[in-house]
Amino acid sequence: MTALKDKIQNALDESRMLVLGAEILIGFEFAATFQEGFRGLSVRSQDLNAIALGLMLITLVLLISPAAYHQIVEKGADSDPLHRFATNAMEIALLPFAVALGANFYIPAEKINGARTGEIFGLAFTFLAGIFWYGPVFLRNKVFLRNKQPGGPERRDSVHIPEETRTAPSPTPSQDSPGSAGAPTPVHDKIRQVLTEARVIIPGNQALLGFQFAVILQRGFTELPRWVQWVHLGSLSLLAVSTVLLLTPAAYHRIVEHGEETEGFCRIANVLVVSSMPPLAVGVCGDFFVVIFKMSGSVSGALLASALMLCVFTGLWFGYTYFRRMHPAGPALRPGETNG
Repeated sequence: MTALKDKIQNALDESRMLVLGAEILIGFEFAATFQEGFRGLSVRSQDLNAIALGLMLITLVLLISPAAYHQIVEKGADSDPLHRFATNAMEIALLPFAVALGANFYIPAEKINGARTGEIFGLAFTFLAGIFWYGPVFLRNKVFLRNKQPGGPERRDSVHIPEETRTAPSPTPSQDSPGSAGAPTPVHDKIRQVLTEARVIIPGNQALLGFQFAVILQRGFTELPRWVQWVHLGSLSLLAVSTVLLLTPAAYHRIVEHGEETEGFCRIANVLVVSSMPPLAVGVCGDFFVVIFKMSGSVSGALLASALMLCVFTGLWFGYTYFRRMHPAGPALRPGETNG
């Protein structure tokens, strides 16, 4: 079983992931009201911006509340009630977050192509976030029943330390000890690392989302051809898909695994983080196309620049990494050894 202190640390780290996403959208919703283009939006879009702002503020309150509970109620101590409170707060916060994301998407889609398009995009992204964030609820009972089967292991993929290992003295560091070259990385460390990697990507995603939402209120955006505006909306959609994927490990860990560190969660988090990178790359390069086209007015120049940038993204993220996976480097030499 995962230690309580590790469960609480993971819960706080996962709340921080969601807060990063919430705060950028709150910034856009606050600032949009004071943009010159806000008056040109329909009454429905203006109302939805206010509704989305209210929902995101509720999300922010819920995500920060475990910190207040931890310091005021528990006086900084780790406890099961704190872990339950943090998990419940996160589960509830995901609902207004998903609805607010859909409301935010209505605004640019409606401005570009009318109310019907706004409704389609708004509902689609609310549904997408809901499926990825709350879909694991349907897996929770299945996982629970599997782990509680009579005569079966309680959790085959949980991190379990035998009692004799806990009381045994620490082994002398060697090549096969955890963390040394050639030794398998513990599940606990893998999960910490994949969540950290998600947090590395999320701030960039959110900053780009904030820019992409805000740019539709600028005068220069309305001067773009309609098809270029659609390129921007497509890029915005891909960035949002990437963000939803990056936030899903936190939801899955809270809802399905109840904070337990398991091999299954590690594999799912790995797949989600890696899957978030292709839409991120294409979305960024799509908006790079819009910027170059705005500057130069040349379609061919913008296409060439964005294509080259996409090659850089995919080459470093996937080309080189898969090459290294298929052709791993040789083992590191021990002290005193030579290639001869």
